[in-house]
Amino acid sequence: NKMCPLLLTITLKLGSTAWEAAILTTTQPNVNPQDTVVLNCRTSSGIYSNRLAWYQQKPGEAPKLLIYAINNRYTGTPERFSGSGSSGGSDFTLTISSIQAEDAGDYYCQSYHSGVTCGAGAVVIVIGPTAVVAPVSSKGSATLVCLANKGAPSGWSLSWKVDGSSKSGEAGRGVLQKDGLYSWSSTLSLRATDWNTVTSVTCDATYSSQPAVTGTLRRSNCSE
Repeated sequence: NKMCPLLLTITLKLGSTAWEAAILTTTQPNVNPQDTVVLNCRTSSGIYSNRLAWYQQKPGEAPKLLIYAINNRYTGTPERFSGSGSSGGSDFTLTISSIQAEDAGDYYCQSYHSGVTCGAGAVVIVIGPTAVVAPVSSKGSATLVCLANKGAPSGWSLSWKVDGSSKSGEAGRGVLQKDGLYSWSSTLSLRATDWNTVTSVTCDATYSSQPAVTGTLRRSNCSE
């Protein structure tokens, strides 16, 4: 089988605003098809250069990159999605024009630099006659998402270690992308009291006897 290299990142989504590296909000209480939705992301400090991305995640699926470098659409992102903000700044927006039913899901922003990615608590968009937009309520916990991108064949697995000790995460199914490669994700939830004592969290992507592809997130890089 043809082996393709993986791009591996770990994103931290914190549930309590006191801990967030970024705060994600929206002022719109109701969303219906064709509405324009604006999500606001404020980072705890100015980002490095233009390293700000937006992701969409649907239940059971890997997070999908929508926007990178503040305002660049990733391949396959519809034109109704647009990002804005200033290089080195701390305030950013994602605008979804004429929102469609297929756009329902979790959205979060992500600052990234030197392999470290720190994301905001997600905003959930549910679309329908009585839909609401509200932040995910997960106070007292921290959720980490490991995303393995552009790999083949399909049988990769993801595993977690917290300060060197194995931890069980919740794996999402592999998603076949339009380019014929796969994406996988796994989430790990930690209590706030546990996260506060963590030094580093590692995600390993493995396939058969191949060497693991490893991503590491250090808590110190995500603290305010």
